[in-house]
Amino acid sequence: MTEQIDSQWLLDTLCDAAETLNRAIELIDNDPRKARGVLEHELPELYAKLNYAVNTASIGPGAVDTLDHDALIAWPESMPFDRPVQPDDEQA
Repeated sequence: MTEQIDSQWLLDTLCDAAETLNRAIELIDNDPRKARGVLEHELPELYAKLNYAVNTASIGPGAVDTLDHDALIAWPESMPFDRPVQPDDEQA
């Protein structure tokens, strides 16, 4: 990424993601039986919020008006881990 970053916007979006992560941790800490629910609900929400932070970092709040929802929360193209590791992938 060589684009200018809206640092306040990035901070705001990361704080939102941090709240989701903290809620996930608290749910499991309070009741370990909620782990599956956290895995199925809070973690996808967390990924979406982190993706949103990356995808909107250079645009700022205006991204909501210029990108569609799927583009806002999609896995960022600039991130190096773009797909799950497959069993037949070579070991490094």
